[in-house]
Amino acid sequence: MAEFGLPESSVTPEYPFVHLQTSQLWDVHGLPPELGAAAHAAAFDKLNPEGGVTEQVARLLEDHFVRSQAVAVLRETYLADIDQHALLERLGLAGYESAGGIEDSTEDHARETVPAARRTVTSSRVIRDTALTAKVKKLHGDHCQVCALQLSTRFGTYSEAAHIRGIGRPHNGPDEQANLLVLCPNHHVQFDTLAIYIDTEGTVRSTADNSPIGPLRKHPAHPLDEAHLRYHRALCGRDATTHATQGETG
Repeated sequence: MAEFGLPESSVTPEYPFVHLQTSQLWDVHGLPPELGAAAHAAAFDKLNPEGGVTEQVARLLEDHFVRSQAVAVLRETYLADIDQHALLERLGLAGYESAGGIEDSTEDHARETVPAARRTVTSSRVIRDTALTAKVKKLHGDHCQVCALQLSTRFGTYSEAAHIRGIGRPHNGPDEQANLLVLCPNHHVQFDTLAIYIDTEGTVRSTADNSPIGPLRKHPAHPLDEAHLRYHRALCGRDATTHATQGETG
């Protein structure tokens, strides 16, 4: 709270600790009922109460999709103006601020050289199927599926393959054709940083205001898995399917 709270706000962790119970998603044990909302730091120091999400919520959060959706909704609703990468890394949730996720790397040893300093790094990376990405790019002729741009290079054309559900942590998506998009560099960055998403009708939209950018260009030999698209929408906090279902049942 001190690190990411509003500059003018006081650090009172006992307040959300107790009042989160009203959401029915959080339980507190070890505080006498008579204290209730009046619990203060001194009572916490004396009684050492315990709190956490309810058993039902814990079970729901075991689902990768639900967890990514919960992170997105909380982040966008209450923490939109905070450094997302720093916040999620601090909470042990690094990777949820991007569609690509993160890949593990560990430093082996440092070595100084001349004229520039260098270091040797050992990385653990997911092995990508380069033949698969080449096939998908060829299907689309290196045209971006969002804007149709085909970049010319000295010896041909260029595009990038983007995983819809990232293959890095914590998304752990599959490296398969139904999980790939062919994009220009600009739209690849926007897709990975959750600035754009694809709705249930196949329209590419801006995450900031849901304004339409245009229909996603498709190819009959390149079907996409709706489950992966839904996962990406959840990361963006734009899973309209869940919202609609909740409205119908309510």
